[in-house]
Amino acid sequence: MVSLRTKYAGELAVLLTWGSALLPWSVSFASQGGISLVVVRWQPFLVQFIFGAQLPGEAPFQALPTALARETGGVAEAYQVWAVGAAVFLLAFALSIAYYAREERVEAALPVHPVRVLGGLLLATGAVLGTATALLTVRYPGGALPLGVLFLLVFGAVLLRVKRAPA
Repeated sequence: MVSLRTKYAGELAVLLTWGSALLPWSVSFASQGGISLVVVRWQPFLVQFIFGAQLPGEAPFQALPTALARETGGVAEAYQVWAVGAAVFLLAFALSIAYYAREERVEAALPVHPVRVLGGLLLATGAVLGTATALLTVRYPGGALPLGVLFLLVFGAVLLRVKRAPA
């Protein structure tokens, strides 16, 4: 595999990390008895759409802690893994903000180049959220598609392989 060589490796790392925040890591669809449910999950929250019924007390938008508290059984285990993935991504996102704001200070403070650290964190996030998706696929009626997980894995691999060209 050919490595990417660019003098904008730092900017690419920040852009891919921020772009990863916009992508849902999982989309689930379930249908039974004329009622359909679509759940779109991002790292810190989910949005669910219920078609064919009005359920009392249902909230279309749920932050991760709320979703964790509401789920039981096998889906709760998947959501616990999701929480770990969200924490890893939050660390990557915070590092990307610091790297964007104070590039030289962050590079000097870390023993490994921040681009590699962000690549590793995105790859780890993708692996953990991939595990959560696998658990959801087995335990959620209708399964789950790992949309953002694939991008996280690719983005992480790209950042781990990128080479900084001289400016």
